Amino acid sequence: MLKLYGTDWSPFVRKVRIASIERNIHKNIEFVQAHIGVAEKTLKIMETELINYNPSGRVPTLITEKGDYIYDSTVIVHYLDGIGNEKKIVPDDINEKIQSLKMNAVVDEVIDFLRHLSFENRREENIRLPDWIESLDSKIKRGIETVENNLDLLSNKTADVLNLGDVSTIILIGSIRRNSRSPYNIFSDDLNNWYNEMNDRKSVSETIPPSL
Repeated sequence: MLKLYGTDWSPFVRKVRIASIERNIHKNIEFVQAHIGVAEKTLKIMETELINYNPSGRVPTLITEKGDYIYDSTVIVHYLDGIGNEKKIVPDDINEKIQSLKMNAVVDEVIDFLRHLSFENRREENIRLPDWIESLDSKIKRGIETVENNLDLLSNKTADVLNLGDVSTIILIGSIRRNSRSPYNIFSDDLNNWYNEMNDRKSVSETIPPSL
């Protein structure tokens, strides 16, 4: 039995969970709620047992049946692609693989920018960095625009198995929708409709993060 350390709200954990359900190996993975985050009203990272397995102490972290530790959501997805008989999440075709990895890279960066922006906005207003906030805002919007400009690369809801580009797009929309007050819920009708249709898939509907 594999062991996956994660949280219900982490988009990167959701990436792994969607992939495991798509490849029909989720029943072989024990999900362990990890205690991570920052202390209340501070930016101090709370101590966690995860540092015994992952030097960053972040999720997702996977422990294999052999006791090896694997971290970073994309690395874990690559590992899961070697298990089971379903079509891979990371495509074998070189062109499809590069497109999926590019979309994944853009989404990972946008989510990281969102995290940095959240941390900056927790600071006292008089010590926040306006230039940094403006830079993060621009990067987030450019990333969303890139996703919007590549809708034709996304699979439809009847696909046998979603690819990494699909999964990445899903976790981005889900992460932003998690906060009903997010100013970045600016997706087009086409992309919103695509996401809503994807909610019919078990892998998506069963991993929707809780609202703030």
